[in-house]
Amino acid sequence: MIRKLEQKDRRNWAKLYNCYADFYKVSMNTAILDTLWGWIHDESHTVKGLCFEIEGKIVAIAHYRTIPRPIKGQYIGFLDDLFVEEDFRGQKIAQKLISYLKSLSKDNNWQGVRWITHSSNEHAKKLYNKIANNTGFELYELKGD
Repeated sequence: MIRKLEQKDRRNWAKLYNCYADFYKVSMNTAILDTLWGWIHDESHTVKGLCFEIEGKIVAIAHYRTIPRPIKGQYIGFLDDLFVEEDFRGQKIAQKLISYLKSLSKDNNWQGVRWITHSSNEHAKKLYNKIANNTGFELYELKGD
């Protein structure tokens, strides 16, 4: 079952998000988790959270938001984070979460959904290449001081 993250999900969500951060070798701490959790549950904030639940257990999470696409004068959905617990991979859970986001397009006035993944994430890219178009764009980042 796909549903919004609820307050009761905090512990399981944090466990999965820590695993996600570990996968990408990003340091995680309580302050970051508290901030993101607050955003997810602030109705006025753009970041939203979903989970995939099997028999009462959260086995996958996704964070997304609406963003403008200036060159088209339209809005799109942007999938920031997607993580499926290792023991539950291969069950098309990631694909189901992405399909769910696609179904939100009409309700949110999106003209599509975009996301990025690391070039080394071959497992995810195998799925993404089946269900979406690779735009060919490369991501650059200019860090603040």
